[in-house]
Amino acid sequence: MSNFEEAILCYKSRKFLETQKICENLLKKDPKNFELLNLIGATFLQLKLYSEAEISIKKSIQINPNHHALYNNLGVIYKEKKKFKDAIENFNKAIKLKPNYLGAYNNLGIVLTKVRNYKEAFIIYNKCLELDRRYLDTYNNLGILNLEIKNFDEALINFNKAIEINYKYLEAHENIANTYALRKKYSLAINYFEKLKKINNSKKFYYEINILFNQIRICDWKNFEKIIKKIKKNILNETITIPPLKLLYLIDEPKIIKDYIQNLDIETKFQKKNTFRINKKPNKKIILGYYSSDFREHAVSHLLTKILESHNKEEFQIIGFNFSKNPNDSYTKEIKKNCDKFLDVRTLSDEDIVILTKQLKVDLAIDLNGHTLNNRPDIFRHRAAPIQINYLGYPGTIGNYMDYIIADKTIIPEEDKKFYFEKIIYLPDTYQPYNPNQTIKFKNFNREKFNLPNSKFIYCCLNKMEKINPKIFNSWLKILKKTENTLLLLLDENLEAKNNLLKIISENKIDSSRIIFYAFTSYREHLERFHHCDIFLDTYPYSGHTTASEALSNGLPLLTIKGKSFQSRVSSSLLHNLGLDELIMENMADYEKFAIEIAQSSEKITKIKKKLILSIQNSNIFNAKIYTKNLEKAYKQVYERHKNSLIPEDTYIN
Repeated sequence: MSNFEEAILCYKSRKFLETQKICENLLKKDPKNFELLNLIGATFLQLKLYSEAEISIKKSIQINPNHHALYNNLGVIYKEKKKFKDAIENFNKAIKLKPNYLGAYNNLGIVLTKVRNYKEAFIIYNKCLELDRRYLDTYNNLGILNLEIKNFDEALINFNKAIEINYKYLEAHENIANTYALRKKYSLAINYFEKLKKINNSKKFYYEINILFNQIRICDWKNFEKIIKKIKKNILNETITIPPLKLLYLIDEPKIIKDYIQNLDIETKFQKKNTFRINKKPNKKIILGYYSSDFREHAVSHLLTKILESHNKEEFQIIGFNFSKNPNDSYTKEIKKNCDKFLDVRTLSDEDIVILTKQLKVDLAIDLNGHTLNNRPDIFRHRAAPIQINYLGYPGTIGNYMDYIIADKTIIPEEDKKFYFEKIIYLPDTYQPYNPNQTIKFKNFNREKFNLPNSKFIYCCLNKMEKINPKIFNSWLKILKKTENTLLLLLDENLEAKNNLLKIISENKIDSSRIIFYAFTSYREHLERFHHCDIFLDTYPYSGHTTASEALSNGLPLLTIKGKSFQSRVSSSLLHNLGLDELIMENMADYEKFAIEIAQSSEKITKIKKKLILSIQNSNIFNAKIYTKNLEKAYKQVYERHKNSLIPEDTYIN
C-alpha cells in the first residue's frame, strides 16, 4: 500500500488529523501534487476549518485548473461558509467540465434551496433523477425542498423513496420523523424516533432527546426525569447536541448552560480580542443595526415595535436586517415604517451581510435572535460591527463574540455575572420592553362570552405547552385538590396534549370540567381572556416572558417561582419592578401554599389586584418612551466607551 493510499484509508476511517500528517509529509517531496492538496482541503472541511480548506483547494486548482472535482469541493466549502453565490459559480464550473456530474448537480440543488430559488432547484433535482433514478441524496434533498415550501405530503414521499432504495439511509428516516413533528403529528414523530433507536443504536441518546422534546409538546412525560438526569450527566459530551433554547426548558442551572454553550461552539473557546474600531470620523448619528428572523407576527416584534417608533431619530439611525421567511404581515410593515432602512438579507451569505454592515458603518449590531430558529450567528462571530449586543430574542448567554447582554439586576444578580460571556448592560427597571398594543381596556367584563362561570375562582396559565412539565403540572393538581370552586384555564395547542392532560387529571381523581382549554384565536381575544381570570400560575424553569407582561399589563396578578437562570427570572423582574415581590416565590411549596391561600380569600386577591392596577399607573415598566430613553442611554455609554478605546465593561443605567 502506498503512502497516498494509506492517507485515503485514514480519511475514510475519519482519522482526519492522521490523514493531514501523512499528506503534509508527502507534500514536502511533491509540493505540486494537486491530489494531496485536495485531500488536505477535504480533511480541513471535515474539521470545519473552512478558511484553511479553501486555501488548500485553491492551491490545488492553480496546479490543475481543469479538474471538475476540485470546483465541486470548493463549492461545498463556500456552501458551508454561506457564500452561496460563490458556491453556485463553482458547482456550475464543475458541471461545465463534466456535464453529467451528479454530485455537483445535487450540491447545486442544495444551495438553490438555501437561497430560496425553489423553481430552479426543482429543475436541477429533476436533472439528477435523469442521470440516476436511484440516487439517494436526490430524493432526500427533494424532500427537504418540499419541506421548505410546506409541501409535507410530497416531502414524505421523497424521503420514503430514498429509504426504499436503502433502508439504512438514516438521514431520510430522521427527516421523516422531523416532518411529522413539523406537522404537529408528535406521536408519529415519537414512534419514528423509537424505530430509529433500533436501526442505529450508536445514536440512541440523540433519538431519546428528540423523543423527549416531542413528548413535551404533547405533555407525555414518560421517562422525563430519567432523560433529564442523563442530559445533565452527558451535557459536556461533544457527541450530543441539544438546541440551546430547548435546554432552557429543562434546566435552571446557569453554570451548566454556560459550559454547554462553550462546549457546543468551538469558537467561544478562544477569546477573541475586538480590534474593530469606530471610525476616526464618526457618523453624524449613532447607527444601530437590528438583526432578526422575527420581524413578523412574533413575540420579539410585539415587544420591539414601540422601541423603534420611540427611538430619537435626531441621534440614532435605525437599520433593520431581515432574515424572516415571511416579511409581509402588519408587524413587518410597522417595523419597516420605523426604520431608516429595512433590508431584506435573507438570500445573502453571512459574509456578505458582514461586508454590507461595514459598508453601512453600523456602530452597534444588535442580535435579536441568539440561539433561536433561523438565527445567523456567524454574522457576529465574524465581527460585523465595533459593538455587538445580545438582546431580547434569546434569554441567556450566547458566546464571547458578543460584547454585551441587556438585562436588569433581578435577571442577572451581581453574583451571577460569571455565568455570562458578555458584559452586562443593567437597565434601571426591567430588561423587557413594553408595547401599549398588548393592553386593552374594557368597561364591562362578561365571563359568559368565554363560557366561564362568574362564581368560580379562575387560575390560568396561557404559556405555551412546552413550558409545562410534570413538576409544575403536579403542583397545579395539588392546588386544585386543596381548593374548592376553582378552575384552571390552559391553552389548547394540540389535541394530543389536551388528551394526555385530561388523562392525568382523571388519574388524580379531579373532575375534568375543572380544566378549561382555549385555542388561540385572535391576539385581542387572547388579551381579553386575562381580564376574566383571577391569577396567572407561571411555569418553571422557563417562566412567562411576553405572556407574563401581557397578563400583568392587563391587570392580572401573576404568581411565579424565581429560579437561577435568565429564562426563569423574567416574570420575577416584572413583578419586582411593579412592587409585587409578594408574588415571587423561592420554591414550589411556597408557590402552592400562596395559590391555595389566595383562592380562599377574596379580600387578599382584591387587594393584590388593586395594588397591581395602581403599580401599572405609577411604574416605568409599562412606559415605552421612558424605557427607550434608558436603552438609548445604554447605547450611548457603550458607544463612548468603545470610541475611547476602552474594553467592554458592565454598564449601569440610572
